[in-house]
Amino acid sequence: MGKALISKYRKLIISSILYFAIVLTMTTFVSYAWFTITNTNDANLITSISEIEAEYGFYIYQNTSRDGSDELTLIDNICQTDTEDLCYQNVLNPNTSNLLEGSSAPGERYSFAIRITSVNNPIGTLKLELGDLISEGYDLEINKIQTAFYYQVDKISYINYGEESADIKDDLGISYHASYFTYDNDGIYPLVSNIPMQNEGNVDTMIVIYFNLYFDPFIYGYDSLGVPYTNSNIFLNQRFTIQHIYMSVSTY
Repeated sequence: MGKALISKYRKLIISSILYFAIVLTMTTFVSYAWFTITNTNDANLITSISEIEAEYGFYIYQNTSRDGSDELTLIDNICQTDTEDLCYQNVLNPNTSNLLEGSSAPGERYSFAIRITSVNNPIGTLKLELGDLISEGYDLEINKIQTAFYYQVDKISYINYGEESADIKDDLGISYHASYFTYDNDGIYPLVSNIPMQNEGNVDTMIVIYFNLYFDPFIYGYDSLGVPYTNSNIFLNQRFTIQHIYMSVSTY
């Protein structure tokens, strides 16, 4: 058996899906919308395949001004109460929790963090992707509300023995992404890939990926002739859902 074939069979993959929904509906004012994340499935982002295990924690940055987080750390920055502001709220079960709710305006930014822990210390790489988008209430496909949203990875770090590293997203051959969603609902939108599961051999390594979603106030959509609109009215009463975060860990 050739070396390439042996390598192919030695590469083990674990794949998990974190199911959640981002739902946005514009109200009667151009500048306001309802924005929530709700449950869509009972799946869990914890799995074991080929004796490889990974666990996760999901966090939302609590910020009443809705301008996202510039405090990109979980160390000493996790909310202690549900009413605390300017901290990361640990969502114990994102499959059933209503993660965001209330009024929101174009121009606002929402920040998240996903902490992933290797249970039995595999030597491999981590990949996260967004998928299965749904927009409802649009007139033309090019005017789906999802096209007004921009997603961006802000930081990737390791936590070892209670200490969080500096940003490593530009190191170690890691790939990370920042882009607008297109009107393709079936497309896969990559967040990060090729993140080493271990940091210099540390057994208790945790990986933290910080990313945000930004509702661009200057995306207006187009009329039937392809002429851009001059305001956000086309997004009134639309609903936008991101259903899945796909996680996979590949071992060498």
